[in-house]
Amino acid sequence: MASIHRRKRSPFYWAAWRDSAGHLYYRSTKQTDKHKAQAFALECERAEKHATAGTLTETQARDILASIMERTQTGETLRNPKAGEWLREWLADKESMRAETTGIRYKQVIEGFIKYLGDRANRPLVAITDRDIQGFITSRSREGAGPSTLNVDGKVLRAAFTRACKSNLLSNNPAEAVELPARQSMERGTFTPAEVKMLGDAAEGEWRTLILIGYYTGSRLSECCRVAWDDIDFVEGTITFPITKPGKVHMLPLHPELAEHLGSIAGDTAGPVMPGLANVRISGRRGLSKKFLDIMEKAGLAIEKVKGAGSREMHRRSFHALRHSFTSALANAGVSPELRMKLTGHKSAEIHRGYTHLELETLKDAIRKLPGLAT
Repeated sequence: MASIHRRKRSPFYWAAWRDSAGHLYYRSTKQTDKHKAQAFALECERAEKHATAGTLTETQARDILASIMERTQTGETLRNPKAGEWLREWLADKESMRAETTGIRYKQVIEGFIKYLGDRANRPLVAITDRDIQGFITSRSREGAGPSTLNVDGKVLRAAFTRACKSNLLSNNPAEAVELPARQSMERGTFTPAEVKMLGDAAEGEWRTLILIGYYTGSRLSECCRVAWDDIDFVEGTITFPITKPGKVHMLPLHPELAEHLGSIAGDTAGPVMPGLANVRISGRRGLSKKFLDIMEKAGLAIEKVKGAGSREMHRRSFHALRHSFTSALANAGVSPELRMKLTGHKSAEIHRGYTHLELETLKDAIRKLPGLAT
C-alpha cells in the first residue's frame, strides 16, 4: 500500500511504494495537502503495477494521469476524447476551411472510418491503432476502391491523426505505419467527336447536359454536375464553375453548341442546372462515375478495361476522358499550349477580374475550334 511522508526541508509530501519484486520507490507528490498527496501516491502505485506486469498501455497511462489530475484537483484536465467524437470535430474544422468538393471527400473518409470502427469509435482516441486504420484501407480495397482512392483515404486519416499529435492527444500517429498501395498510372483514352455524339444520344435527361458540359469545357465531373444557372452568363457567353479550391475559379467561354443547348433548357433559371445530379455522389456502385460507364455501354462504346496491380481492372475511358478529349481536340485544332493551359487551368478570382475583352475574345476563338457535335 502506498504511503506518504514529509521530508526535511521539503514543503511537499513524498510518496513511497514497493513493486512486486519488493523494490522501494520514492517520488515527490508536489502536494502540501495530505489527502491529495495520498491520492497521487495510490495512482502512481497503480501505474507501477501495470508497468511491472507489462500491461501498461497509453490508454491506461492517460486514464491514470487524468485520475491524478482530477483527484488532486490541480485545476487542469487531461483531454481524452472518444475517437468518433474527435474525428467529427476535426472534420467540422476542415469543412469550414475547405472548398465544398474537398469537404465532401473528407467527410466520406471520416464517416466511412467511423462506420468501420463500429463500437470502437466510442473508445478513447488513443486506443485507435495502426491495425484499425489498415483494416479500414483493406476493407475499402475489397469494396472496389482503386489505389488512388485508397491513397486519398490514407492521407486524410494521416492528416487527422497528425492534428491529434500536434494537440498532444497522441504521442504518435498510428496512420504513419499503414501501408498504402502504389499509385497506378496509365495513358488515358479519349473520345472522338463522333463518339461524344453517340454518348449524348444514348444519355437521357440531365445526363445529356452533363456530357455536353464535360466535352465543351473539359472540366471535372465534380465541377460539371454542380453548375448552377447563376454560373452561366448568356450575354457574355461564359460559364463559371463552382469553387473547388479556396480563392480559385474556373471561367470558360461557352461553345456555341453548348450555349444553344443550355438556352433550350433554361426555363426557370434558378438553382442547379442539373438538380437531379447535383447531389449524387461521384464514386460508388450507384455514383455518377459508374452511371457514365453504363451510358458508354448503352452507346456501344468500348470502356477499354486494363489490368492494374493485383489483377485489378481499371478503365482507360471514363468521364474524365472527356477532359482529355477537350485538350486533345484543341491541340489538333492548332490551339497553342498557353491557351490550352488557360482553358483547362484554374485562375484566381483576382486574375479573373483582370481579364480584358481581348483576352476573352481570344479564348472564345479557341473554344470555337472545338469540333461540334451537331449533324
